[in-house]
Amino acid sequence: MNGALGGWNFSTVTLLQTGQWLTPTMNPVDDQSNTDLNNERYLGGAVARPDCVGNPVPSNRSREAYYALSAFGAPPVNAGRFGTCGLGILQGPGEINVNAGLAKQFLLNEHYRLRFEATFTNVLNHTNFAPPALNISNPSTFGVLDATLPQGLGGNRTGQVALRLDF
Repeated sequence: MNGALGGWNFSTVTLLQTGQWLTPTMNPVDDQSNTDLNNERYLGGAVARPDCVGNPVPSNRSREAYYALSAFGAPPVNAGRFGTCGLGILQGPGEINVNAGLAKQFLLNEHYRLRFEATFTNVLNHTNFAPPALNISNPSTFGVLDATLPQGLGGNRTGQVALRLDF
């Protein structure tokens, strides 16, 4: 009885993580800072930011509206300033990922051992979303959770089973 039911090894790695900090942006053509962000010479990472005018978290948050577009607006024409939204003011979707393994070694004789192993990624098959698009110049994609994380980084569940003979 102990040969079949005893000696199993169970392992798990669990990741519970809040979302990364994100920054709303806008098309550089619409930038009112008068700093010529649309010029190809400025590839140093400057980003046109909108004005914050409301609460970015909608009352009925969903995949289609993770953030409220109405909370952001372009600075007034010829404002001569960047938008009032700061860097990293939005928190992206979090991640829940549980990976697990089950293994047992069977002694066949003094020279041979058989090892059974089963491992699974994202055992709970929890959907972990990639950060949404945050460019207010594209209202149809702004704040929409339309992509999941790739395999190995919290993507869909996978599993493998293996038998190994050691001699």
